Amino acid sequence: MKPLKLIFAVFLIWLLSFGCNKDDDPTPTGLQPDISGVSPSEGAISTELAIVGTNFEQGAVVIVGGVNSIVVDVTSATSIFAQVPSGVEANTLLSVSVRNPAGKEATFENAFTAIPPELEFVNSATKPSGNVGSTVILEGKAFGSVQGTSKIYFSDGAGSTIEASVANPDYWTDQFIITTVPSGADDGPLYIETELGVSNEMIFNVTEAATFSPSTINWTSTTALPVAVSGHYAQFVTIDDASDVSHQFVYVTGGKNDTPEALDQAIYGEINADGTIAEWKSATSLPTPLAFHSTVAATPYNSKVSGSGHLYIIGGVDGDSNVVNTVSVAPFNNDGSLGSWSGTTSLPEPLHSHGAVIFRNTIYVAGGTTTGDVPVNKTYKSVIDTTGALGDWQELSAMPSEMTYHGFITFGAYLYAVGGESGNSTPDAGTSSTNLSQVIFARLDLRTGNITDAGWTVNENELQKSRSKHTTLAAGGNLFVSSGLYAAAGQGSSENTYAQILADGTVGTFAGATGSNTLLSQGGFNLYNQAGISYVDANGVSRVMILGGASVNDPNIKTSNVLFY
Repeated sequence: MKPLKLIFAVFLIWLLSFGCNKDDDPTPTGLQPDISGVSPSEGAISTELAIVGTNFEQGAVVIVGGVNSIVVDVTSATSIFAQVPSGVEANTLLSVSVRNPAGKEATFENAFTAIPPELEFVNSATKPSGNVGSTVILEGKAFGSVQGTSKIYFSDGAGSTIEASVANPDYWTDQFIITTVPSGADDGPLYIETELGVSNEMIFNVTEAATFSPSTINWTSTTALPVAVSGHYAQFVTIDDASDVSHQFVYVTGGKNDTPEALDQAIYGEINADGTIAEWKSATSLPTPLAFHSTVAATPYNSKVSGSGHLYIIGGVDGDSNVVNTVSVAPFNNDGSLGSWSGTTSLPEPLHSHGAVIFRNTIYVAGGTTTGDVPVNKTYKSVIDTTGALGDWQELSAMPSEMTYHGFITFGAYLYAVGGESGNSTPDAGTSSTNLSQVIFARLDLRTGNITDAGWTVNENELQKSRSKHTTLAAGGNLFVSSGLYAAAGQGSSENTYAQILADGTVGTFAGATGSNTLLSQGGFNLYNQAGISYVDANGVSRVMILGGASVNDPNIKTSNVLFY
């Protein structure tokens, strides 16, 4: 019987040993790990490394360049995340090892290089600017996954620096930092300093809050457009010439003349220091006649594009009265002229009279009218690459209701849609029964570029009067609305109205802009379907400009007038 007892005891020991090696048992198995990849290949102290392979065990140690990482997360047998530890050698190819608790180890040779930070874009631009206190977004690599001892420095304009603060730990990532322009900052170099060194410098222009007094409007005429037009679009653009001197231009595209016939025109004029335009020049004609389209301009001042940037023509109504979904793009030359037009990623659906803006290298389109004069409530975005090409259009949170012939602007990290119409209506119609008075806004997630989970919010304060086919601009921290279809159009202070844009994204109470020198008095009739731009001139003065438009009283009458304030 003793041999049987001995056999049974050996069997029991073997069984218990087998049970201890089940997958859900924390006891190390002594497996040999293997590493198949490590990313990124470059970074900073605290950069998070993603290590992939097999046979990783809980409690594994990660060694980078001979130094143990103090933050290691073994998420599975095939995946580990570990932060680069302090003390690694900079600018040297480092090996990364994974050592399981039982001592077996795998090494991926020459896997990582610790480097100083590299600054690529600020506010998605290579020529950034902003007011003191405004949000600044730095993009690049090797910032570190946590801030630690790293710092951001602005110039004080006198040879010294001012450190910028980071309000939230989540605002510091290896490739993305959110900060604000510190008090006392002035024009000069902006850079990042980490444990491994300092980044390249990028010149940051600290702008003053542009002066603007919308309570008293006095319009001044300048050189008229070559042809009377409505349903066109205007775009303000800053371009640096071959000597790196900045010039301010306004571009006007498409529209309908008094025939009425859709035009393929593209013209531009340089804005002088006093706000006037000396002459209009012809640019490369549009690929097809268009009206009631939209445009945006991507330049090094607002985007990651190379060269002088690009002009985009989005949707519209063509010469055969078809609503189109096409998007065309042409490069700016450094003398202000345009290169050849080419097609890029089309809208998901045909649209006209929609809103389009650009914010941090992304184009946003909202509302508008599709085939059959049907208004929509959709919002889309598309990211621009460095060559100017558009990525796929992504649908974002829809607006609370259908909206077309509205104003659409971006200010700070918010989108604003103002007024418009909610019912079916043709773009040339001089009357509407569905005018809207609401102002809605949506906050953008600065990391993803999407609308935040809060979606669109209806502002408590509405326009004084329901209005459509008008001009909405951001000027001097105000939301400025001019002309369009509304009750008693053009009468005194009703012509222009404004409200302050508040820090939380809401819009204050609207007031009428007074002044006897109105668009009506200067142009001879009440305007709608006009174009407009806002900009800050070389003297720091915020200005608005209204170009062309049709008569509310007789839609067949168009104007070529250009007036600015």
